[in-house]
Amino acid sequence: MLELKNITLKWNSPKEKIFIKDLNLKIKNGEILCVFGASGVGKSSLINIIAGVYENDLLFEGDIILNGKKLNQVPTEKRKIGLLLQDGTLFPHLTVEQNILFGMNKKLSYKEKSLLIAKNLKKSNMASFEDRYPHTLSGGQKARVACLRAILSEPEALLLDEPFSSLDPDQRNSFREFVVNNVRNNKIPCLLVTHDKNDKMVSDNKPLNLNIFQN
Repeated sequence: MLELKNITLKWNSPKEKIFIKDLNLKIKNGEILCVFGASGVGKSSLINIIAGVYENDLLFEGDIILNGKKLNQVPTEKRKIGLLLQDGTLFPHLTVEQNILFGMNKKLSYKEKSLLIAKNLKKSNMASFEDRYPHTLSGGQKARVACLRAILSEPEALLLDEPFSSLDPDQRNSFREFVVNNVRNNKIPCLLVTHDKNDKMVSDNKPLNLNIFQN
């Protein structure tokens, strides 16, 4: 379970300014919570502090807890949190398989990893795409590979920052379903930041409006 306790975010420059105050939330394993709000309200900043990517001049108070472990001082690479951004950026010089391998469990053998990648690509309607390069993929295919890279890294939580907005309507609907199914099947807590009202429909609890936490 992912928990945020009494989170307050504020800019320290040029004058201290609070923009999220006393935010509390809990996301159980296998659940999705949708977060929305006006531009500039702090949605991406919230994603960043959970992931451990601290911005210059951004201060926060409160606790970030994942499966009972406090993460405030844990380095980004050790938090076991998957992050999927709007552009789903892939490494252009790496194949699909190499992109997904990048974050996978180092304890698995290459053969085990390859079989797991092939199995999930097949589920994603991308069988035999292992040796393709990103420039040969459609926007929807790139998004699926980026999602698989995040999920197959075995995260204990998943953060999604507008992951569907760059796709056309057909791709958006199918990829949204793909992500939701993976979150459910892998039983990980997921926080989804969005502007799209259709994304809010996948939220297991009432979508969270960050505007109400403004100081």
